[in-house]
Amino acid sequence: MAEDTPISLQDIAEACLEAGYLVAEIDRGLEVSGSEDGGAFYLFPEGDWLQVRCQVFDQADLDQARSLDALFETIARAQFRLIGCRFGFDVLTGLWLVADLYPGFEPERLPAVLEQLAFVWSSLGEVLDAALKGTVVDEVTLDAAFELEPDGRPN
Repeated sequence: MAEDTPISLQDIAEACLEAGYLVAEIDRGLEVSGSEDGGAFYLFPEGDWLQVRCQVFDQADLDQARSLDALFETIARAQFRLIGCRFGFDVLTGLWLVADLYPGFEPERLPAVLEQLAFVWSSLGEVLDAALKGTVVDEVTLDAAFELEPDGRPN
């Protein structure tokens, strides 16, 4: 695939089906499901790029928090660990994990992206639940969520 070629949703759908995922067309993209945790991923073209999303918290979850300060601080701290994706917040739909795939991305590599998103979501589940309740965990606990051990070196 040429480096500047937009990602084809048809090629992405075929790669997901070959990897054992269920694929359904939605609005302007795809819903991909069937991973081990039963979660769903949403794929939307954004110009020549493809955005892959999975929802972490919906608006009802976020409404339960007295404040979102701890959640946003936790998200920022997690992001510094170069988790291979980013967080996106939408006031109407909630908190998402997002991977942005560049033009020329090879569709057969998409299952690895989905696995990465699922790993990050499952690793941070307890930490983000605590943050939603107002607790920002310490650095050691955040590292432990990713099964990282501190190396003892100063920053």
